[in-house]
Amino acid sequence: MGGGHGFFTGPSSVQANAQAGLPFAEVPEELRSRIADVLRNEPEHPQPTVRFSHRDWDRRPFGLRTFLTPHAGGLLVALLLVLAEVGLLHVGPLLTQIGIDRGVLAGDRSVLFTVALAYLCAVGLSTAASWFRTRFTGRLGERLVYELRVRVFSHFQRQSLDFFTLEKSGVLMTRMTSDIEALTVLMQEGLVNFFVQGMTLVVITAYLVYLDPTLALVCLLAVVPVNVVLTMWFRRVSLVGYLRVRDRIADVLANLSESLAGIRVITAFNRRDHEMARHQRIIDAHLDANLYTGRAQALFGPGTESIGILTQAIVLLVGGRMALRGEVSLGELTAFLLFLTSFFAPVQTLVQLYNQYQQGSAAVVKLRELLAREPSVPERSDAIDLPPIRGAIRLEGVTFGYDPDHLVLRDVDLELAPGEVLAVVGPTGAGKSTIAKLITRFY
Repeated sequence: MGGGHGFFTGPSSVQANAQAGLPFAEVPEELRSRIADVLRNEPEHPQPTVRFSHRDWDRRPFGLRTFLTPHAGGLLVALLLVLAEVGLLHVGPLLTQIGIDRGVLAGDRSVLFTVALAYLCAVGLSTAASWFRTRFTGRLGERLVYELRVRVFSHFQRQSLDFFTLEKSGVLMTRMTSDIEALTVLMQEGLVNFFVQGMTLVVITAYLVYLDPTLALVCLLAVVPVNVVLTMWFRRVSLVGYLRVRDRIADVLANLSESLAGIRVITAFNRRDHEMARHQRIIDAHLDANLYTGRAQALFGPGTESIGILTQAIVLLVGGRMALRGEVSLGELTAFLLFLTSFFAPVQTLVQLYNQYQQGSAAVVKLRELLAREPSVPERSDAIDLPPIRGAIRLEGVTFGYDPDHLVLRDVDLELAPGEVLAVVGPTGAGKSTIAKLITRFY
């Protein structure tokens, strides 16, 4: 190579020093003793027990369905525990109806005593079911998160080096931390609570129909159509918003990582004010994304709450007239209103859980894109073990570029014998590090 840079070969520094009679031509005795101490205290390094393959892994598109399917049995057990918990917890209004109609109005104290005892038994059994459900689903959720973290980290390990060259480290950290954390919250809290609140709605609806089909129909006509329209709107808007939030979080962490890694350069060139302005623009975009989702939540949450209040007023008006005409008893109307009050509490909880679900869905989208990336240099199925080699290095007509349109090396020929030393000299961007990376097969 010309122009003041190229390859220079010759004897090693140790060989040259020995030939010249200079001191420390070999490893100093003090350093040898330190190396011996390190080797004596070196811990055992057993073979890892984790199965890892460069070629074989789960290539199915990542999603909640494919991720949860292997654990369908555990999810079924959790669902049965939820059903038992919810059914026992919401038997109270029925017992209240019996207590009013057959105890208070009839003046029968034994009925009141029996109802109170049944109430205590239902609460105790519901608490036990809740304890078992919480313990079981907690262990299941932790196992799911563990498998996901191992899967994502393993996917990082099998990627080629150009993947880490093109991707920002802050973005990859976001996938491993923030996105998985969003899925953790969804699987450990969101899905379980979703089952609980969803089954609560099913059980209460069944109770409402059992008490009075006419009043139940009035409730469903007042609640379902408006809630369906409002939920469809919120689903579309919030998914867009949470995808923006995940992207902006990745931008914030990427900028932070780059700034900390290059702090010496920033300080040397007095670019602190420019970096501060750049970071402020990035966090402004993050703020805007969060405000966008916040505005959607501010409309969705109070909207569903208002629907619930109006429905209770309608039921009180219609049910009151039916009670005056003797079509329903006072206990039935009281139980119906109690069930209706309990009906809208799960609706409000589901609104909050829907936010978690949308955040988790946005994280699933990002993780699906990541896990779909194939290594650019896949391991061949017919690869053989490297036999003993002499250690010679030979490059013949090597042309390479990180970007196909911008080549770094052009027709490079190089041959090094075992023990030979090579000094590569040249300006920044000449390809010095690239040669070392190609020799070690990073690309």
